[in-house]
Parts: sequence; structure tokens; C-alpha cells
Amino acid sequence: MFVENNMSSSMIDQLIQKFAGSTYSGSEIKFFTNVEEEYKSCKHGVGISLSFNKTIIKLTGKDTLEFLHRVSTNAVKDLNPFYRIPTLFLNEKGRFIDRTTLLNLDNHFLLIGSSNNNRLLNWINKYIINEDIQTSDVSGNYAVIDLVGPQSESFLTLIIGKEIKSLNGNNILNSNVDGFNFFLFANQEINGLKYYRILLLTEQLNGFINYIIDNKSVFDVNFVGSDAFEIFRIESGVPMHPSEINDHFNPHENNLLYEVSFTKGCYIGQEVIARLHTYDKVQFNLVGLVFDEYVNAELPIPIYSDLNEEIGQVTSIAKSFLLEKNIGLGFIRMKKLSSNNKLFIECDSRKIVVSVTGLPFSK
Repeated sequence: MFVENNMSSSMIDQLIQKFAGSTYSGSEIKFFTNVEEEYKSCKHGVGISLSFNKTIIKLTGKDTLEFLHRVSTNAVKDLNPFYRIPTLFLNEKGRFIDRTTLLNLDNHFLLIGSSNNNRLLNWINKYIINEDIQTSDVSGNYAVIDLVGPQSESFLTLIIGKEIKSLNGNNILNSNVDGFNFFLFANQEINGLKYYRILLLTEQLNGFINYIIDNKSVFDVNFVGSDAFEIFRIESGVPMHPSEINDHFNPHENNLLYEVSFTKGCYIGQEVIARLHTYDKVQFNLVGLVFDEYVNAELPIPIYSDLNEEIGQVTSIAKSFLLEKNIGLGFIRMKKLSSNNKLFIECDSRKIVVSVTGLPFSK
């Protein structure tokens, strides 16, 4: 749900020309207009986040669903055409390869993951032996457009009509609006954040952006850069690659067990995940963190107890408009969460007090 670091330079150039006040660093658009205004659109209106190079893998062949059912965490073998399902890919230790959404588009499948670094595609290809499956990287063919905020459904009703009401959380619409053809579906995070995702051919993106700008009507619509979206997603308590979704953590620790089936049988990493679940052996838990002072340090940041024992780490951090403080996401050892430990981090030779809170953040 944010602009990927390997966005093509030509696409950046086009967007910079379209949004004269935008700022970018390297290959990341920091903001399009104004960070606070973009954040407010996410909270109260429609925030539109653009991604151009997420991992998107096309799969064809009669064995695709059976194979993905065997190697990923969710029960996907009965996925109907024009339906989607979230599923995780784990290594043998139960740690993340990637968090994905699988789309059945009738004559082929698309697997949407995180940043396009070929890791997921290489991992999948390693396990295909004699199955009738063909894979290809189509990441550059599509732009992923996420719409968040309480006005999103009403705005999409303006764009595509009452068809939006037919979305049930699992199905996919194949919409055609004024010559723009795209797939649309809804996602909901465990902490309650609902957003809509559009999958659009990259060659249509510039025209589609103009179309949205010309049809904003009365809605508070803003395109959202990485700065504003990072604040919004941390406040919402959403784990993200590579900060929280990486090979240091597992689905238990990230509160992502709702994307794991405990009834379908084996998948890669299943023994570890099942053992942690059965014997209550989960080591860490994803939590919200509030800092008493300004924090400027390279992530991840170790978290210490008052006994100077390292008990966790900060993985994401931002200045919250909601709380007007530095907040973050991080992992704390389960056994330390219920104790009366006073926690702190070290930053610029200072000890900064850290408070643990639930997710999503609230005043």
C-alpha cells in the first residue's frame, strides 16, 4: 500500500510533472502535495496510494491451485473464478517469504506480493517439479492503486456505479469505466482497516490519474505519498514488508493467523506454526509503541527493560498526527508484555521511555 523503492524512473518523472509540488527521494515519492493534507484524506476522505512494482506473478496450468494449496498457508484449492484469497508463503522455519493475495481470473491466476525482488517467484519455481504450471513475472505490467478512508466506497460509487455494492470482501469486479479496464476488490485488515485495491495496466495509469482528478466531485480525494501513508498505516497497526513482514518473524507474532488454515493439512512451515499454536510457544507479539521524546535512529531499534535486558525491537516509527508524538510498531517478548517492566530505547546517548499500547492506535 505504498510506493515501492524500485519504481521506474520514467514513471516518477511523469508523476512529478503532474504534481508540481511533489517531492521524491531516490525512487520514492515522499509526498504529492502536503503530508498533513494527504494524511487527513486517509483518515477522513479518500487517500489514494500508488504502487508500480509490487511482486505480481502470473500463473497458468491445471495444477496451479493444487500446488499453491500445498505450499502456502491458506486453503486455496477451491478458489472460484473472480474471487480472491489472502495466503502467506513461509520458509521451513515458519518465517515469511511473503504475504500475498491470490486472484483467480478464470483463465489465469495473479499472485500479488510485496516489493518486486524476485524472491517469491524464485521460491515458487524451486518447488515446481512435474506440475503443469507456468509462471511469469508481470510486475511491470500493472499499477496497484489502493483507496483508503471513509469516503472510498462513496467515491467508487461515483466512478463505477452501484456495482461497488456487489463486492463482498472476497469477489473481484472486472470493471470498464470510460475505456479504463481494471480489476477491483476489497481488503480488510484484522485491526479493522478496510481498503479497496485496483489492478490497472501500467500503460493506462496516467490517463486514469487524470480521470480521478477530473471526477473528484465533492470528495476529499488526495494522492498519498510514502510519508503520509507510513504514518497512517502505523497508526492503523498494519504490518508491512520489509519492516515487519520478513524472515525474522512468523504469522503468530504478526497477528496474521487469520490468513492461515489450521484444517487443510500440510504446507511449507506448517509443523512450526502448528507447534507454536498447540504448545503456546510464541516468542514475540506485534504491539504499538509510544515514545516520550523525538526519536531519530536507524531501524530496527532494540528495546530494553529496566533491568537492561533486550526484550524486543522497534521496526517502524513515525510522528503521529493523532497523538502528536512519535509512535511505532515493534515486537516485544510475550513473557514481558504482562510484567510491570519500564521499557526504553537508546538514541543519541539518551534513554527514551517507551510505552506499549494496543492496535490500532487511539487517543
